[in-house]
Amino acid sequence: MKRFKSNRLVRALGIVLISGASLYGATITTANASFFPQKKDQACMAEQAGFNLNCTANDVRVSKVDNIRNIDGSGDKVECNLGEEVTFIADVTITTTANERYDYSVYLPEGNWSAQDSNPNNECSILLGRTDDPGVDLEEGLDACADISKAAGYSPTHLYAAEEITLFCRDDDNSGKAEFNYCMAWHNKTGEDCSEDDPAAPGTPSKCRCDSFDIDVFVKPEPPVVTKTLKTTDTHPEPGGTYGFELSIKNPNDPVYGSSLFITSLYDWIDEANDGNYETKLNLATSGAPAPMADGVYLITSNCTIPMGGLEIQPGGTYTCQFTVQVNDRDLPDNTKLALYNDVIKAHVLDKNDDPVVDGNTCAAVGVDQADGDHCTNELQVNVTNLPPSIEVIKTADPAEVLEPGDDVTFTITVKNTSNTWDSPLTLTALSDSVYGDLFNNECSGMLTQIPQNGEVSCSFMKYISGNAGDNHMNTAYATAVDDEADEATGNNMAKVDILDVPSMITLVKSADQATVFETGDDPTAFRNVTFTFLFTNTSTVDYVTFNKLTDVLLDSNDNPIGMATDITLDCDVNGVNLSTGIELAPQASASCDIVMPLQGNADDVHKNLATIYGIDDDGNMLDADDPEVVTFLPANPAADMAFATSMLVVLELHNAGLENVNLTALTVLGQSVFAEPNLAGFQILNEGGTYATEDYGPCNENALLGYNGSVSPSDTYSCAFTIELKPGLENAIDINFFASLANGVTATVTDDEGTSTSNSVSIAVQVDEPPFN
Repeated sequence: MKRFKSNRLVRALGIVLISGASLYGATITTANASFFPQKKDQACMAEQAGFNLNCTANDVRVSKVDNIRNIDGSGDKVECNLGEEVTFIADVTITTTANERYDYSVYLPEGNWSAQDSNPNNECSILLGRTDDPGVDLEEGLDACADISKAAGYSPTHLYAAEEITLFCRDDDNSGKAEFNYCMAWHNKTGEDCSEDDPAAPGTPSKCRCDSFDIDVFVKPEPPVVTKTLKTTDTHPEPGGTYGFELSIKNPNDPVYGSSLFITSLYDWIDEANDGNYETKLNLATSGAPAPMADGVYLITSNCTIPMGGLEIQPGGTYTCQFTVQVNDRDLPDNTKLALYNDVIKAHVLDKNDDPVVDGNTCAAVGVDQADGDHCTNELQVNVTNLPPSIEVIKTADPAEVLEPGDDVTFTITVKNTSNTWDSPLTLTALSDSVYGDLFNNECSGMLTQIPQNGEVSCSFMKYISGNAGDNHMNTAYATAVDDEADEATGNNMAKVDILDVPSMITLVKSADQATVFETGDDPTAFRNVTFTFLFTNTSTVDYVTFNKLTDVLLDSNDNPIGMATDITLDCDVNGVNLSTGIELAPQASASCDIVMPLQGNADDVHKNLATIYGIDDDGNMLDADDPEVVTFLPANPAADMAFATSMLVVLELHNAGLENVNLTALTVLGQSVFAEPNLAGFQILNEGGTYATEDYGPCNENALLGYNGSVSPSDTYSCAFTIELKPGLENAIDINFFASLANGVTATVTDDEGTSTSNSVSIAVQVDEPPFN
């Protein structure tokens, strides 16, 4: 016998089921008819033949596949998924139209090809009839494969009952039933080799038959196309909002031959944490309800109704519905400030047999667990974006005004939560001041830190505020608070304290060392010197004052100034410092200067002068103060004061009582020669002659001749006069005390021609008591 090219069949894995049976006439049962165990994943018919085929003969065919049931013996309907293999139990009928054919073989392609295609990659399952009793063996044991013959009186139809069939599920005509797609090969003559490893192959390209027909195996429908569309915005600011979606479920099966799909549940699965875990599901088959205030995801409206028994979608039809989801999210992620929500709709789909319609891993692809029949849409993402919190800072000062140099002020800082509810309460994390630094850990360390919505926290502290008039104390408070996303809100506010001026005051006291003086009369050159003291005081309680100018002006009887004021600044010295250079006095301090002023006036005149002192305080304010002083002129005595002076006319008469002529050789007063006219401290001698008792006398001449004594000598007597002017006198008011004793008084000496001298003396005493000169 010819051996089959087995190397072509063993190159693929699997098993082959080959069965055979023969019927001996109509009276022979077919209950034991069987195929060889089915062998799968073998080379197909063209590969077995070794050449291309066209299969136009109709000699042997599979005429029927019926009584199909599950391999486990259950009564469930046999189903298959397109493109997958299905194994079931069925009765297979083989029919021939020829008289005799040998070793018939049934090739069942394991794909969408035909067994007559020549392709080394195509594989088939193969059925071969057995020849063991009661199989038909026309070749009398030459091989193991069954034959078929009408000529030998055998039935042209062989029935193989309860055979296990593995079939590739295809439905080329969209009938909803699987096609029994096969190719039939046989031998036309005996003597050809046929076994489980060497099935029959066509002897010529045409000696084979390929055919397909529907069998009672339900082809599971194509899975639906489930699409989710966002119909509204994909973002809302916190605390969230509503998002509208549309669900579309399309039945892609053929409108004529395809099957309906039945939706039994619709759930919207939400990944709230954006971590791939879909922890929340919403039943879209309900109508929804108003959302509570709590954080979460809620279905608020839906028209995705599912009637009792499931929602049927006719083949080729599309179901759409809309629903609205509300997302409440007050607490967004601290790092991103953005909450992302991934949404996937899962539909559970059955076919008309209530079996799950499977479609691979559409749910697993988006991270959602799935069971058979679960179908998921595309993933959509919506988000809730952060809104920053806000606070208002209010800072007040009490009082807002203080008098210089300063006072205690109470500052109050209030922080208000102006954020919305989703960011409340806020937590106060920092409070500082532009002047006083960190308040949060110092002055305000005890204040509350939790601020409810529309609520506020505050603290107060006291500080001494100092400064000069016109100064402004300004300090700003800065606050920071955080919400539940650790998002910061900041605010600031400034408080101002005005330093008000305390008016400065100065005084001047002008005083004279004498309130009255004697008149100066009609003498324009006469003055009465009066010393005036100018005492000036800084009576302010706060400011220092610098005094820098002093004037004085005469007033009339109506206290109106007479003429322009006289600037006497340069005459005012205080401890060696002139007023013009500025003399600074502390509060309540005083200084003074003395100025001598010459005054003139008649009796009963009143000399009234107004003095004005000027200064400036340390706030720059100009100040002045004035004070008058009065000096009254008293009348002088009517007789006036007398000044006494005297002089003495000395008339000298010398008589020569001797017999000789003599000469006047010396004439002295207090030892002073009259002839020399001395001018001394106590007296002065004027040898000028003079008149006494109406008689004139000449001056006294040195060596004047006195003739001898006798009646015939007319020159024996000599007369002369000189004046002694006594000092003091009118020049001053000192008393005169002049005394010349006899021996030292007026002494006249005469000398004769022998040189003999004789002297005569007269003592003189003059004394007066003079009053002081006024």
